[in-house]
Amino acid sequence: MKLQQLRYLRAIVNHDLNISAASKSIYTTQPGVSKQIGLLEAELGVKIFERKGKNLNAITSIGKQIIDEGMKILAVEERIYAISRDYLNPEGGCLNIYTTNTIARFLLPKTVEKFVKKHPDITFHIGAAHPDENGAIIKKGHSDFSIVAQDVERDKDLIVLPAYKWSLSLILPSNHPLRKEKDITLEMISKYNLISYDSGSTGKIAQDTAFAEQGIKPTYFMTAMDVDVIKQYVSMDLGIGIIATIAAKQICDGDIVAIPLKGIIPDCDAWICYSRNVFLQKHMYDFIESFAPHLKQEVMEVIAHSTNNEIVKISQEFELPRY
Repeated sequence: MKLQQLRYLRAIVNHDLNISAASKSIYTTQPGVSKQIGLLEAELGVKIFERKGKNLNAITSIGKQIIDEGMKILAVEERIYAISRDYLNPEGGCLNIYTTNTIARFLLPKTVEKFVKKHPDITFHIGAAHPDENGAIIKKGHSDFSIVAQDVERDKDLIVLPAYKWSLSLILPSNHPLRKEKDITLEMISKYNLISYDSGSTGKIAQDTAFAEQGIKPTYFMTAMDVDVIKQYVSMDLGIGIIATIAAKQICDGDIVAIPLKGIIPDCDAWICYSRNVFLQKHMYDFIESFAPHLKQEVMEVIAHSTNNEIVKISQEFELPRY
């Protein structure tokens, strides 16, 4: 068994069993990947993947167990390299972050600007956080950490920490009837087609909860994660939008206006997540604390040795930034 074969397995899984896309992502050939996976299956004596013709169709039950263990081996390998890099060149390297469009565009720039003044030799890779076919938003092994405003399923290998609270605002054309209302209610809002975030977003969850508590069933004309897409369809008068307040403040102009929904829809959660196997280097601690001041290095070091239940209790003491 070779580490490279395990890397091929990871690439295949992360590209929905598409060998062609997986091979491109790791800069090798499709026949080479197929051959190595075949050799690994022959060595182990079991099939990791079910096949339909030349294509991979599914992961076998034993294959899932093998892949899980293989990912642990790769995580240890990456941790060893990270420890070495931190010793040899603590001010070098690339910070890999998976996040959402809104966070990358409206929240991260201030932190990045401050960070690069202290760590000018660190580069960045910002990846898009999209749910995979199983609904998982966190892609372990791809990022140093993720910053998301989606519902995150906790597991024993993942540390999930509250990053901040965010509020929602209504966006609508400047000549919309609701613009004249002084006290907007959910019932008023529900009379119009809505355009808002996908169902996994904590913003959409907060909306659905608020409407359900009042026995209201709103009509969603469209859901999208990109606030510019939502704004575009609001400007076409196809519905009214509900988006993050921090985004609404920056994208609204004379034709589209924003109305805060503070007190109407509860604030939403955002999270910083990372694998327990990630070795957090000094510059990573600095970045996280700059973005979320309550997550100081000494706190993070305690959290590293805490169970998920203990982390939840610790998190309840945090005073979170609000946007």
